[in-house]
Amino acid sequence: MSENTLPPVKVAFVVNGEIVDILHTDERLSNILLANPTVLNVTGADGEPEYLPGDLYDSATGTFTKMVFIDSADEE
Repeated sequence: MSENTLPPVKVAFVVNGEIVDILHTDERLSNILLANPTVLNVTGADGEPEYLPGDLYDSATGTFTKMVFIDSADEE
């Protein structure tokens, strides 16, 4: 029987001075979380994300801009 191994980094979530949860994660996600990101709910009406990595967020206006990717095959 193999032993379950938790990811190497433990990140504590603190709300009002109290640890409310601890996330066992990898270095990539821990670096994102510890960079003091803006956290937003982007769940669409269908339950899927309304916005994706690479889309832009303007905190001054509270608006998103979706990135448009052009397939190089379309340019020929």
